[in-house]
Amino acid sequence: MPIPTRLRSLSSLLILVWPGLLACQSMTPEDHDSDEVHLLVASGEYTAAVEAAQARVSADPNSAKARDEHRLASVAMLLDWGRQLSFLGYDEEALEAFGQARALAQSPEFEAGSSAGESGLARIPNQPQQWIDKTRAKIAADWMSRGEQLLVNGDLGEASDAFGMAAEYDSSLPGLQAAGASIEKRLEFHADLAEVYYNEGISQLRKGDLDVARSRFSYADKYSHGEGRAKERLSEVKGELARRHVALAETLESTGFFSAARVEYLTALDSDPGSAEALVGLERMHSEAKAFETLKRGEMWVLREDWEQAKEVLLAGREQTQMQKEAFDQVLTQLEDARIAEKYELALNLEHDFRFNGAIVQYEEILDDRDFFLDSRARLDTLREKVERVETLYKAQGTEQDSQERQRLLKEIESLWPDYKDIQDLLESSGS
Repeated sequence: MPIPTRLRSLSSLLILVWPGLLACQSMTPEDHDSDEVHLLVASGEYTAAVEAAQARVSADPNSAKARDEHRLASVAMLLDWGRQLSFLGYDEEALEAFGQARALAQSPEFEAGSSAGESGLARIPNQPQQWIDKTRAKIAADWMSRGEQLLVNGDLGEASDAFGMAAEYDSSLPGLQAAGASIEKRLEFHADLAEVYYNEGISQLRKGDLDVARSRFSYADKYSHGEGRAKERLSEVKGELARRHVALAETLESTGFFSAARVEYLTALDSDPGSAEALVGLERMHSEAKAFETLKRGEMWVLREDWEQAKEVLLAGREQTQMQKEAFDQVLTQLEDARIAEKYELALNLEHDFRFNGAIVQYEEILDDRDFFLDSRARLDTLREKVERVETLYKAQGTEQDSQERQRLLKEIESLWPDYKDIQDLLESSGS
């Protein structure tokens, strides 16, 4: 969180004022009335007090009282700045401000016996150290609180570091020494546990049981708080486990078990997130598993005999895969077989129902797609000949004058195509 602009401006003001203040120390003192500076400091208007004191120094550089009051007003402003920073949570910055105030207040050029010592500003030089002590105690308490929370979470190493920081700021903080001693004992106990788990991990590694070895090295790493040999051994075991899972995934992949291969690649990445083979394989399996699901969806549409939907799904899925194109081609072939078989069945039904023209259309569509399908070509040729024969007979009966011959022609037409045009009406009229 950035320091508010108003507080930053106070620092800028002091940077400009302080060098001029120190440069005036060798000048001859001369007293002037300073009620305005006293009143401004007393009312908490520290910036205005510094500006008023600076004006007095500029007007009379030889006045020791003016210089001292300027210094003390500056100290008061630094203290106020530090207090505001601390209130906002900027304790390190506040500590720096209090340190500057202390350095300025304890300047050897400060004339303790001057008239400023008799003013309301006289008590200010003693305050910076008090605020430094308070702020250091506050920072130490914050570090100790953080250490206690880390201790609750089981982060002994970080908790120990936090307590160490607290001691740097205020080693007299109540309970700090006891907390540090307690952590040291627990760290020693954890170090012993880490050694036990590490040795067990080595034993399991020697036996070839990498999963158990990883578990033991993981515990050893936990209790050694990231230090020692356990982390290195754990990394080695995880790398070997990842390689094994990648090998298994590749075997599953080659046999078409893409979802299972994807699981193995994921397991490999769990052991070694940086495994390039596992990352590439996982990406590949995402595509292949998705394509496999599309293949099954296409097969479902084939079973439902929705040929157009099935073909659309299967062709889209074929574009998703590099390893299953043959499987898609096989299902697409099955789709075409089923679609043509349906047309053939329809053609047979039309033929059986003496709807020869419709049957001819179906047989022609079948043979447009394939050169050969069962006896479609023979049936098509037979139907065409039959239709041509019926049309010839029909024309002949229309011009035949001999009633018996005409009756014979009509009977032949009826035997070939009972529903042809008005053949039944003609038979009925010729027989009456």
